[in-house]
Amino acid sequence: MDNISFCINTSVNELDHIKLLFKSLKINLSSKEHEILVFIDSDNQNTFEWLLTQKHIFPNLKILKNHLPICYGYARNINEMFKLASNQIVSYLQSDMVVCKNYDLELLKRIEPNMVLCSTRIEPPLHGNSGEKITYNFGLDPLQFDLTQFTEYAETQKQDKTIEYFFAPFTMYKEVWNSIGGHDTQFRRSREDSDILTRLILNDTKIIQTWSALVYHFTCVSSRGVNWFDSTKTETQTRKIKQQQADEIELRRFIQKWGKFFHSTEKPFYYKINANILGDISNMLAFLRVQSYFNEVFIEEESLIDSLQSIFKDDHIVANELLNIPNNIWEEYNYLYNQIKATDRIKSLNESKGDIIVTFKLKDINNDNFNHVINNLQDIIHNTELGEFEYDYFYFNITKKTNSALEKIVITNPEIKKEHLYKIF
Repeated sequence: MDNISFCINTSVNELDHIKLLFKSLKINLSSKEHEILVFIDSDNQNTFEWLLTQKHIFPNLKILKNHLPICYGYARNINEMFKLASNQIVSYLQSDMVVCKNYDLELLKRIEPNMVLCSTRIEPPLHGNSGEKITYNFGLDPLQFDLTQFTEYAETQKQDKTIEYFFAPFTMYKEVWNSIGGHDTQFRRSREDSDILTRLILNDTKIIQTWSALVYHFTCVSSRGVNWFDSTKTETQTRKIKQQQADEIELRRFIQKWGKFFHSTEKPFYYKINANILGDISNMLAFLRVQSYFNEVFIEEESLIDSLQSIFKDDHIVANELLNIPNNIWEEYNYLYNQIKATDRIKSLNESKGDIIVTFKLKDINNDNFNHVINNLQDIIHNTELGEFEYDYFYFNITKKTNSALEKIVITNPEIKKEHLYKIF
């Protein structure tokens, strides 16, 4: 049997979930010889000390501990675990998951080269039913979780079927992940999964979800915190609102990268569409919303260029509040993450250029034409011949069409300074 490198990341307030996950690994894996890598990004419950007690059970357990006053974030720490994995097959598990009986065997039966194999989640009814998961309530508290009951139930739910869907947990040959550079570290709170899926699809990787490898997933513990679902607690609801704000920022980053939002196994296309925005652009919220859909934006009001070029400088604030990172710490360590520079995108109308240019006035944008035109620019260009035409308040000039999606497959993340590397135990 091939050995798997199971990769698990954890942060504050997750010790009870980690203990339950390890209990399920001990009971439900067919072998203890698999490598297990745990990345402790931050720790307030002596998670590191507890994990040390598990080394006699799992001889190939490696603990990666971040010693910085800032989180690497799951986009980067997943990358690091996959790079360090000793085995060719790597499998990512979130800290708030529980594995079914013979989970390793179910994965090894179905994994193939150039495939991402996703497991099926059994989740409590917090998000409603959907076709890619099983909804069944084994509770929301890891301390009250009945592992025996779950294991027996999971056996009754296993099916010899697959669908095309991508979500954690996932398993693959590590060369697949590393060949495209792993996660893009600009996504700090969400959308990293949609981005990596898009690049895997462009790289002709097969995306398969199996219904024979099952996990229980408490859901959203890493992103929203423990007890995020409790509407009676002010602290959790405040955090939930901040996460929603962070999601909006991440969505804008995704659109800036890919031209629109999607989470699909269909191969995407991307055209570099530039905008000429005429007249008044003092409505900063409207500008911020619209500019995401363009590769470069050329504006008539040159006096506003400097202020517009600074519109992304505060994008990090919400994520840092969620992660308790003060500004002075961020200034020292923000090099760890890819960042968008508005100076590369927002320029004077005198510099206007491009094979595809859309000219309009910001004051003419309303919800209707935003939804029908701006939100569908990639599709409009994809389905339109070369030439010039008017559509609603927009003037299109298409001199050449080049699908540039393949240029975005491989991501390069900043190198970690030697003194900032995590410790391995």
